Amino acid sequence: MIADAMEGKIDLILVKSISRFSRNVVDCQVYVQQLRSKGVEVRFEKERLSTLDASSEMIFSMMAAIAQDESRSISQNIRWGYEKRFAQGIHHMGNRRVLGYDEVNGVLTPNEDAWIVRMAFELFNQGMGYQKIAEAITAAGGKRMRGSTAFSASSIQSIVDNEIYVGDRMLQKRPPQHYLTKKPDPNAQYQTYYWRDTHEGIIDRKTWEKAQAVLDARKRDRISGVYKKTPATHFLYGKVFCARCGAPYKRRTLSGGTADGAPVYHKVWNCRERQKGKAGNGCRNTSVAEEELLRGISDALGWEWKGAEEFDTEQFLREVQAVHFENGAVSVQKWTQRVSA
Repeated sequence: MIADAMEGKIDLILVKSISRFSRNVVDCQVYVQQLRSKGVEVRFEKERLSTLDASSEMIFSMMAAIAQDESRSISQNIRWGYEKRFAQGIHHMGNRRVLGYDEVNGVLTPNEDAWIVRMAFELFNQGMGYQKIAEAITAAGGKRMRGSTAFSASSIQSIVDNEIYVGDRMLQKRPPQHYLTKKPDPNAQYQTYYWRDTHEGIIDRKTWEKAQAVLDARKRDRISGVYKKTPATHFLYGKVFCARCGAPYKRRTLSGGTADGAPVYHKVWNCRERQKGKAGNGCRNTSVAEEELLRGISDALGWEWKGAEEFDTEQFLREVQAVHFENGAVSVQKWTQRVSA
């Protein structure tokens, strides 16, 4: 409407009250001035004001300020009501829906789509990636709530990270909206409430806790500088760290020549920060050949060394949380303790 008025298609705008036109004093005055410059009148029925009447300009500014303060007061009252209900664990979905649930008499109840949630958690806990899970669910006939679009990696991620599926509720996850911008207010003080067993869960708590342990481990990896892993990633990736600066060790392929000039390739691991050179933190920890590293790990665990080809990767992943290396010394941290070689 404002755009049409600025283009000369409208010369009079009738508004019931200033509060219906805008509850932001600045916006209200800006729009009125823009419209007035084009000869467009805004007439407010309740206040009996016209923007083309010069004598009403001061009254209009005062009324706009009152409307803005009224909006602030209403927003505070609504926020107070929400906080009181959240503190009591009361929250209704209203028109919003969540995959796998219907709200029946105010209680979340699993529906016919609950199998999608169970499948997502099951595949995630088996180590499958978000995109592969999305493709598997779509192939099995799963559909998103809105439209017929296929599941995406982000939609699967939001499922396995949502406490609602274990029967819990986290209320007031984000800051409340600012009464003017209608966006989350980063400066607002608020409290988050976590309620357990508020409704029937689609998955059991053991499945939920296993999935959260995987998510927490990924967060720790990202903090340590270890990023997204794929099935093709080497099993030591995200396990080996510099004992001097704490950065992860990275795998590299180095080449050398033989007497006849043919290239020979071998794998080594080195500190990520040292590899950065001047851009790093100045760490001077040494690199280590992959076979030497595996042998050091094997010795630290008390395993018999049978060569790199016979190294038991599955047992390693079950037992070892992290490997720390410094100048030839290997320290292995199990899930419950640390041993050295």
